[in-house]
Amino acid sequence: MLAMNAAPTDVDMNGDTFSDKDFAALLDAYNYDEPTRGQILTGVVLEVRRDEVIIDVGLKRDAIVTRKDLSRLPENYIDTIKAGMEIPVYVMRPYDEDGELIVSINKALELEDWKLAQDYLESDETIESSIVDVNKGGMLVRFHRLMGFVPNSHIESIPSGVSVTRLRDVKEKIVGKKVQLKVIQVEQARNRLILSERAARRDTRSERLQQLEAGQVVNGRVVNLTNFGAFVDIGGVDGMIHISNIDHRHVGHPSDVLAVGDEVTVRIDSIDVERERIALNRKAILPDPWEAFTEAYHVGDLLQGVVTNVVDFGVFVAAPSGAQGLVHTSRMENLGASTPADMFRESDAVLVRIVGIDTERKHIELSIDDVSVAEQEAWLFSRREAENAGAELPNAAASEVIADIDEAPDASIEAETSIEPEAGD
Repeated sequence: MLAMNAAPTDVDMNGDTFSDKDFAALLDAYNYDEPTRGQILTGVVLEVRRDEVIIDVGLKRDAIVTRKDLSRLPENYIDTIKAGMEIPVYVMRPYDEDGELIVSINKALELEDWKLAQDYLESDETIESSIVDVNKGGMLVRFHRLMGFVPNSHIESIPSGVSVTRLRDVKEKIVGKKVQLKVIQVEQARNRLILSERAARRDTRSERLQQLEAGQVVNGRVVNLTNFGAFVDIGGVDGMIHISNIDHRHVGHPSDVLAVGDEVTVRIDSIDVERERIALNRKAILPDPWEAFTEAYHVGDLLQGVVTNVVDFGVFVAAPSGAQGLVHTSRMENLGASTPADMFRESDAVLVRIVGIDTERKHIELSIDDVSVAEQEAWLFSRREAENAGAELPNAAASEVIADIDEAPDASIEAETSIEPEAGD
């Protein structure tokens, strides 16, 4: 009779018997490759649990994907993990404290992304990525499951000429935007993935530059303003409108006329393909104020204008059409000021007489000394009345007043501007 506590036995093909204990020993002695940390295995999902995933990786032990690893995966990807699905995993720990084989889906997918990044580096292809954050040195971008870095020197989304003080604010405004990039450095061991927007745009700019030619009129968007001009994006490349070519009238600063984001039409004056520089001209396609001026005014006419610039030798005054003339210091001596700056500021309204028009050079010579006291008083009186009425005197109304001044004798003007004494005075 067999003892009740005897171990179960089985019979092999030769009729020999062996116990479960012997079978376990044979299994442990089975020759197979032990998994090592960093190894990529391909397995089949056996079970998807709430906090882990069990995967058959072809070894004597099933692999386990922990909750921590699952939390690093996008939710939409987790939803795709089903029993029977074949999936690559990265060996994290061949044996944990419980003897379990711990693997990572996230790390395996990251390795695939590193390989993909290397492919992009070798092929020199352009990719599109989203800006997720910025710091002092550059901006962080998403490359699939990896985080890439674009140094400041390789950022093109920041307009040219931005000051250091404004750099941070400008960079923060581009967070969330998508940009075209090229992979320029892949160092998986150091976890370094460096990309360049400048390299990606270089090809785009080269193609765009070949499509453009001097004299062409194009539409663009103002992307930055500096003291010396405005930078305009004209379809993948930036050109600059020098401050002297922004408007027919004198422009003290580009922001006096333009704002970032404005849509503008410009003429291409020149293209330097090698240096990738484009000179643009807005003034050239604006209506010529000279034609409007010569149609409306003649030598001897009075003109209500606005001071646009004050210099040592006089003041520049703009007519309503935009054409500008100069009042030389020799023609404002009646004011008794030592310098023009003692008497005038930019945007001041002024009444002047036209004393010369050079149609060939498009020069207008103006004078304050040639405006009579009565004419000045009548003009000032009309401005005061307009201000009291709560509105500035329109150019058209001012012209009517000036015309009346030309026709009326001095006595009548003085009578109109005098104040009648009240009864009883």
